[in-house]
Amino acid sequence: MTEELKPLKKLNIFSTKGIQMKTFHITWITFFFCFFGWFGVAPLMPLIREQLHLSKDQIGNIIIASVSATIIARLIIGKLCDTLGPRLSYTILLALGSIPVMCIGLSNSYESFLLFRFVIGIIGASFVITQFHTSMMFAPNVIGTANAVTGGWGNLGGGVTNLIMPLIAAGFAGLGFVSQANSWRVAMIVPG
Repeated sequence: MTEELKPLKKLNIFSTKGIQMKTFHITWITFFFCFFGWFGVAPLMPLIREQLHLSKDQIGNIIIASVSATIIARLIIGKLCDTLGPRLSYTILLALGSIPVMCIGLSNSYESFLLFRFVIGIIGASFVITQFHTSMMFAPNVIGTANAVTGGWGNLGGGVTNLIMPLIAAGFAGLGFVSQANSWRVAMIVPG
């Protein structure tokens, strides 16, 4: 291993010098966007529930489906990280994961919405890639801290979506591109 690629023994979150710190920042930002896409539809559920006439039980099933696919996807992504490496694995996950995020607006029934939410769940495998990548870039004395920071900042994408997605949907409706009832459909193109 060259001197440049040795795992860092110190985490300076404000640094962008070196492959390790560039990787650190790209990884947490990518993780952030994955979680933004994964949870993008959640704050829009009041509009969706009304338009698709979803029951409380159906919404419960949708929530379960959105997490279920990630269990399977994390196993697959872990193996891809081992064989293809984290960069190519992230590229594949981002490309595949963006499709159902953008297409969920095509849902016209409980069943189609449930299927899209299930498939969107693959984005949750981004956690594995982030932890894998960060663990490669930092020495054992700071791996835990580096993983905690990338994981925490990445998970923040799920929280930020609660603030941003209603504004995006309202913006599309306010500009007259779609009705308020259909604004969720167009808004989901943004996180995709």
